[in-house]
Amino acid sequence: MPNPHYMDIQTEIQWSMRSVLMDWVVQVHTRFGLLPETLFLTVNYIDRFLSFKVVSLGKLQLVGATAIFIAAKYEEINCPSVQEIVYMVDGGYTAEEILKAERFMLSMLDFELGWPGPMSFLRRISKADDYDLETRTMAKYFLEVAIMDERFVASPPSYIGAGSHCLSRLLLRKGSWVSFGLLSCMLMILTGCSRLLPTFIILVTHIAS
Repeated sequence: MPNPHYMDIQTEIQWSMRSVLMDWVVQVHTRFGLLPETLFLTVNYIDRFLSFKVVSLGKLQLVGATAIFIAAKYEEINCPSVQEIVYMVDGGYTAEEILKAERFMLSMLDFELGWPGPMSFLRRISKADDYDLETRTMAKYFLEVAIMDERFVASPPSYIGAGSHCLSRLLLRKGSWVSFGLLSCMLMILTGCSRLLPTFIILVTHIAS
């Protein structure tokens, strides 16, 4: 898990700049039509990398470009080429710089690339909810909203997935987790429902603001 206070060690960047970077990452993700898992894996790589390495403002976009390059290689069948990544950064970095950054990021992440993102947990919960399309669609929106807010950096992906699904059911007036199958699934995913409350509250306050 990333360090939720990693911005304390950074000297040139702030949380607001992370939000700008995430907005760009989402645009690149959409431009290439990548899988949802690739987006959340990219965010995980960025936050984990910034937890260990002090990065200058001029290299922040390089971190994002490198992270989505690696995540796409891990998740996608057809991933963007390094030349396409160079195009997306508008020539701000060369192919050689991106490839060098890729090797460095992999070493900083200790080659630990696998990570069960919130989308994986949402899929499992949706199965227990008979794949209700409205609930699932709204929950996916909340998952994407969460990547923009630094308060979710340290939230376990299972909590974000569960909180998004629960909030969606409440807003759509589809009741709480009352069905046996859905409740059983939630209890298997979560170690305690009360531990989900902080994540749920953050989601609600973010949507309301």
